[in-house]
Amino acid sequence: MIESCKVAWSCPSNIALIKYWGKKPGQLPINPSLSFGLQKARTKTSIEIARASTHKINFLFERKKSSFEKRVISYLNELHYEFPWIENYSFLIESENSFPHSAGIASSASAFGALALCLTDIDWQIKGKDSSEASFFEHASRIARLGSGSASRSMYKGFALWGKTNKISGSTDGNAIPVPWNGTHPVYNDLRDAVLLVDSAKKEVSSSVGHELMNGHPFKESRAKQAHQNLSDLLQIMKSGNRDAFAEVVENEALSLHALMMSSNPSFILLKPNSLKIIEKIKLFRQQNSIPISFTIDAGPNIHLLYFAEHVHKVHAFIKNELVEFLENGRWLDDRLGEGPEKME
Repeated sequence: MIESCKVAWSCPSNIALIKYWGKKPGQLPINPSLSFGLQKARTKTSIEIARASTHKINFLFERKKSSFEKRVISYLNELHYEFPWIENYSFLIESENSFPHSAGIASSASAFGALALCLTDIDWQIKGKDSSEASFFEHASRIARLGSGSASRSMYKGFALWGKTNKISGSTDGNAIPVPWNGTHPVYNDLRDAVLLVDSAKKEVSSSVGHELMNGHPFKESRAKQAHQNLSDLLQIMKSGNRDAFAEVVENEALSLHALMMSSNPSFILLKPNSLKIIEKIKLFRQQNSIPISFTIDAGPNIHLLYFAEHVHKVHAFIKNELVEFLENGRWLDDRLGEGPEKME
C-alpha cells in the first residue's frame, strides 16, 4: 500500500451519433452506441489520497461545495468491490469544467470519465502496473460506465463504440473501444460541432429516468434493431466518406431518440419551439447551399450542428445571421473532434 498519492486527468465530453437509450441491469446498454470526443469541452479532475483510519471524501467543484458531491460519494462507495483499497484512504477530489454547466454538453460523461481515469491510475500505481498500456483505458472505460454509461466513450481519441456488435471486433457491453482509424475516411478527421444553446434550464426529466422508461416501452425491441442497423450503415458510410448519407443516419438517430421520449409512458417533450425552428433552418441551408451540414440532439433542447472544417466560415456566418435569434442570449459554443484524455502534471 502507498501512503499518499495525487493524480490529475483531463477528460473530454462526447456527442453520440448512434444513441444509447435504455439499459439493462449493471449499467449495460440495450443497444450499441457510437460517439466522438470533443476537444474543448473537458473536465479536469484531481484526486489526492492519504492513508487514514477514517475513510472520508471531500469533493470540490470549481473550488466550492457542490450537490454533485453526493453522487461522487455514492459512486466511490459502489466501487469498493472494484478497488478494495478505497476504504483505507481519505480523499480530496477537485474538479472543474472548461464549459458552462448549462452549455448543452453532457457534463456527466466528462465528469465520470475524469474520475474513472484518476481512480484507475491510482489503482494501477498501487498494483505496480504501467498506465501507458492500452488496457488501462479499457479498464477506465469500464469504471466510468458504472457512473455514467456515456462516460465509457470518453476514453479515446476520435470515435468510440460502446456495446456489442458483430461489425467491430472486440466490442463489448462492458466498456467502450476506439473505432479503428483505418475504419474511417480522412474527411471525418475535420468534423466540427457547434453547440447551439436553445435553453439552459434544468431538464424536467433526467436521462436516468428516461432510460428506465425504456424498460416497458412498446418500441424497445424495434429501437434496438434500428440502432444496430443505423450503426452498421454509419460505419460503412464513414469508410466511404459520404457526408450526405452521414447526415441522413445521424439525424434519423437524433429524431428517433426524441420520438422514444414522446412515446414513452409517461411521455415527455424536451425539444423547444426554437429547437424545431433551428432544425428547419439547417435543412433549408443544406438544400440551398449544397454544404453537408447536419444536426444531432442529446436528451435536451439544444442542437449540435455538425459540419466540416472546410466550411467553417460559411457555417459560422449562417449561425450568426440566421440562428442566433433562436438561441438563449445568442449563446453558442464551437468545438471539434478531440484528442482524447490527457494526464495532467
